[in-house]
Amino acid sequence: MNIKEATLEINLKNLSNNIQQLKLLEFNKNKTIIAIVKSDAYGHGLLEVAQVLKKEGINFFGVIKLEDAVLLKSNLNNPKVLMLSGVNEKDIPVAASMDISVCVYDLNYLKSVYAAAKTARKKVRVHLKYDSGMNRLGFKDDELYKALDYIEEIRKNDNFLEFEGIFSHFSSAESDIDYTQFQLNNYKNILKKIYIRKLTPLYSHISASSSILSSEIKDDFSNSVRPGISLYGINPINQQFKYSNADGLSSNDKQKYDAKNSYLKPLMTLKTDIIQIKQIKKGSFVSYGKTFQAPRDMIIGIVNAGYDNGIPRMLSNKGRVIINNQYADIIGIITMNMTIVDMTEIKNASLESEVIILGESESKKITVEEIADYAGTIPYEICLNMGKSNRRIYING
Repeated sequence: MNIKEATLEINLKNLSNNIQQLKLLEFNKNKTIIAIVKSDAYGHGLLEVAQVLKKEGINFFGVIKLEDAVLLKSNLNNPKVLMLSGVNEKDIPVAASMDISVCVYDLNYLKSVYAAAKTARKKVRVHLKYDSGMNRLGFKDDELYKALDYIEEIRKNDNFLEFEGIFSHFSSAESDIDYTQFQLNNYKNILKKIYIRKLTPLYSHISASSSILSSEIKDDFSNSVRPGISLYGINPINQQFKYSNADGLSSNDKQKYDAKNSYLKPLMTLKTDIIQIKQIKKGSFVSYGKTFQAPRDMIIGIVNAGYDNGIPRMLSNKGRVIINNQYADIIGIITMNMTIVDMTEIKNASLESEVIILGESESKKITVEEIADYAGTIPYEICLNMGKSNRRIYING
C-alpha cells in the first residue's frame, strides 16, 4: 500500500483573482498597494506569492524578516520592500545598500538607524510607525513630534536618512467602527501636523484588509493600503465589496469582474488519504483519553494527518473532513500525525478515497474560517500552521 503524505495545494490562479478584485475596490482607487507577504506569505510561500503579485503589477511588499526582504530583492525585478517591524541596528547597512525601507517606531531607534546609515555612508529610507490607539508598536504623539524635529534637523546636514513614509494600524476595524474612527481621527491629525511642517512623505498608510473591505470607512486619508489576509482569499469582515465605478473598465474586465459575481477565492486546499479502515463495536473508546465512546457499531477511518499538519487539536470531537463528497465527523482526540473519523455513513469508502481537510469537493466545503471557528482562533493562525507543516504544491490554472 502506498501511503501519501498530506499535501497542501496553493492555487495561484486564485491569488491573481484576489489581487485583481482588490484593485477594483473604490477604496483602493489611485492608491499604492503594499502587499503583505510576511510570515512566508501567511503560510502560502513567500517567493511564489510575490512572483504572481509582481506579474499582476504589484511592486511593493511588506515583510518582517530581513532575509525575506533580501530574497525578494534578489529574485524580483527591483521591488520595493518595507520591514514592518524594523531591523537590527547591525543590519541597517544591509537594508540601506539594498534599498530596503525600514519601519522606525521610537526616537532612540531612529537615532540608531541614522547613526548606522551615516557610518556606512548609505542612505536609509524610513517609515515612521505611529501608534494611533492600538498600543502596540509605534510613536505616541509627543515622541513623534520629537522625531519630526530630529528629521528636520538632520536634513539640514546630510541626506543619509529619508522620511519616506508614515503609517499606523487599526486594532478593531472588523468589529468596532467607533474605535476605528477614533484611531483614524488621531492619524488624520498627525498627518496634518506633518504636512504643515512640509515633511510630506511619499507613502502614507493605515488600512489593512479589514478596513479596506469595510463599508463603514469611506476615507483613510492615505495614498497607500496594506492588504494581507484578503490576498489569500479570506475576508475578515465578511462584507460585500464596494467596487469602483465600472465605466472606466474595458469590456473584458467588466465581463470578468462583474461586481455581482466577484469574490475572494481561497488559495489553500489540504488533502491526505486514509491509511486504515476498521469496524468497532458499540461502547468502544477511540483515541487518547477515552473522550469518545462509540454510541453504536461504527466504521472508522484513520486519516494520515494530525496536529503536526496544522489540524488544530481543538477540532477533536467536533471538526469534520470530506470523503467521497460527504462529511465525516472527527471523533476522539486528534493526535500528532493521525486523525480518526466516523465513516459509518460514507458510501463507497476505501483506502483510495481522498480526504479533504481544508477545501471543497463537488458540493461540500470546509473553509479556513470554519476550522478557525471550531478551534477558537483566527484564520491567520490556521493558514500559518498548515503552511509550515505540509508539502506544498502550486497550481497555476
